[in-house]
Amino acid sequence: MHPDLYAYFTGSWRFTRSMLGTDKLVIGEADGCAEFHSCEANCLQYKESGQLRLAADQRIVSFTRRFDYRIEGDVVHVAFADGVQAGQAYQSYRYDPAQKALLPLEIHLCILDRYDGRYVLIDADRFDLHTRIEGPHKDYLLHTQFKRAIG
Repeated sequence: MHPDLYAYFTGSWRFTRSMLGTDKLVIGEADGCAEFHSCEANCLQYKESGQLRLAADQRIVSFTRRFDYRIEGDVVHVAFADGVQAGQAYQSYRYDPAQKALLPLEIHLCILDRYDGRYVLIDADRFDLHTRIEGPHKDYLLHTQFKRAIG
């Protein structure tokens, strides 16, 4: 039995994100806010905004990103909703009840870089997103911790 993924994600979240190199050294750290809003049946619009602090020079960079989440039972299809890739598929995931996680159905390729993500649903108010990015242009791990915003 899978949770109601639509209801689970809907709402406001706060997040912290670490970007680690293959040597486990911190490349950058970010924090911000994320929202999952209903846009149509079985579809949520995701928007995040925050600030990234780069470890190398302590520079702070503001960012926003948007994705569309289409939920079909225990499968979640994520598509880009901004930038030059708007409307293109990003990744699809299937809920695995044994791991309480959304696991990728395939790897996303961006030119020659591979993106491999998984969502771990910790409890009703917390989930983690682990994304491994590797290839000739990028080689790091993103770990994003989400906590439901209250009030």
